[in-house]
Amino acid sequence: MLPEIDIIGQEKLAESSIAIIGLGGLGSPSSIYLAASGIGVLNLFDDDFVELSNLQRQIIFDSSDIGERKNLAAKKKLLNLNENIVCNSFSERISKANIDDCLENSEYVIDCSDNFETRKIINEYCFRTKKDLISGACIGWKGQIFNFKFSSLESPCYECLFEGLDEEDLSCRESSIFSPLAGLIGTFLAIETIKNILKLNYSEENFLEINSLTNEIKKRKMV
Repeated sequence: MLPEIDIIGQEKLAESSIAIIGLGGLGSPSSIYLAASGIGVLNLFDDDFVELSNLQRQIIFDSSDIGERKNLAAKKKLLNLNENIVCNSFSERISKANIDDCLENSEYVIDCSDNFETRKIINEYCFRTKKDLISGACIGWKGQIFNFKFSSLESPCYECLFEGLDEEDLSCRESSIFSPLAGLIGTFLAIETIKNILKLNYSEENFLEINSLTNEIKKRKMV
């Protein structure tokens, strides 16, 4: 066991609750590693169904899941991986009207949604309720990770950073994505969330951008 985690850290993970919004290319690997790491409660949100085209990057699913609801198929896979966690699944699409009820029982929020409108709603909620928001995005060969530590720091918000950009600029929904990159970014979301839970703040940088074509990595502190 890693000395930075140890028994006490593992107990903290087991006592934590995390919402994962979106079970696509980012939410799939993130949920797998969080379940395997022993997170106590995972609350999964996705209103979509598994399609054949999803399988090249949404690694929690396989061909037997085609046509099934993503939230239900993912829940089954995660409980098969670790039967000791609590895994709740919801098919509601996050909106301004329901977000307070949907995320009330989650201490940490991982945003893997694929459109800026939903990201704005999630960002506003986490900023208002002082819940850490770990957000990721992938377009083409580039992926980004944002770690907004609203629970403990005066942090810029997602909408502040991208003020003036519209839905088309920031949506991942219609863009091509290098599939292994989605796995990398999703895994980083799990890493950052676990470090937040355990207060392993060894770096001031809270933004990371990876170019998987050139292997260039940029990181900086958002202010």
